[in-house]
Amino acid sequence: MVDRGEIDDPDFLRALEKIGKGVEIQDIGGDYFEPVVNYKIDKQGQPILDERGEKRVLGNGKVHLEPVERAHGLSDSPSSMRAIIAQERLKRTGYTAFNPPPIEPEIARITKILEDGVSLTSYGKIGMGGARGNRTREQKLGVAASLLADVDRGYNRETGIAFNGVGLDAGHRIAHSANPLLSDEPSNLIMQNQYMNKGQSAVEKMAYQQGREATDQELAQGLWKSWLNKIMVNQPLLTDGMRRGSSAYNAVMDNINQKLL
Repeated sequence: MVDRGEIDDPDFLRALEKIGKGVEIQDIGGDYFEPVVNYKIDKQGQPILDERGEKRVLGNGKVHLEPVERAHGLSDSPSSMRAIIAQERLKRTGYTAFNPPPIEPEIARITKILEDGVSLTSYGKIGMGGARGNRTREQKLGVAASLLADVDRGYNRETGIAFNGVGLDAGHRIAHSANPLLSDEPSNLIMQNQYMNKGQSAVEKMAYQQGREATDQELAQGLWKSWLNKIMVNQPLLTDGMRRGSSAYNAVMDNINQKLL
């Protein structure tokens, strides 16, 4: 009816526009962030009303995007296992089974949504993900838009693996140890499955301590070990109870190693 011009009440149209913007903000938060409206309160903790009897909103009507509390203990969930092994394959061979569309138009759209409807305090916190020091306001906005573009899509932009509610970390496409100048560059920050991110960051830190950059093969091997460790948790081994290097241990392992090597 609005489209046909049958409703032209200005208050209704203004409310409809605000609802539309609210839905957009709710959508970009996905399963990971929820919009929260903060109201002005008096000393007794009661909302302060305006001349129309409505609650006064803080931040010029802009909302906060607050993190949703995530479930724990998903390190060996199917989503995490797929994320780790997909990243391992990407680092080892450069191959991914997916070909996601360019994300830059989405980042530009979300940047506008953040500027128009989300408080700086709120998106500033999101925009500090993966920071290596202080960031400018523009960097915070750019990083927040980049990370939320991934959340809005719901999958890793490089591997195509779905997030599925598993905890996320802001990850650097090019590690800080490889190029510190890119650590706060918005285009270098993406959302990653947090367990995959941890498996990769351990290798990057080791290489950094040696004064060099981790190679893709080293990263792939670190991710492989992380994946292997997760599937072997609580699994009985042929050598359980044996002292490493004992004759009993060697009798078992020598036969296995001959077949593997």
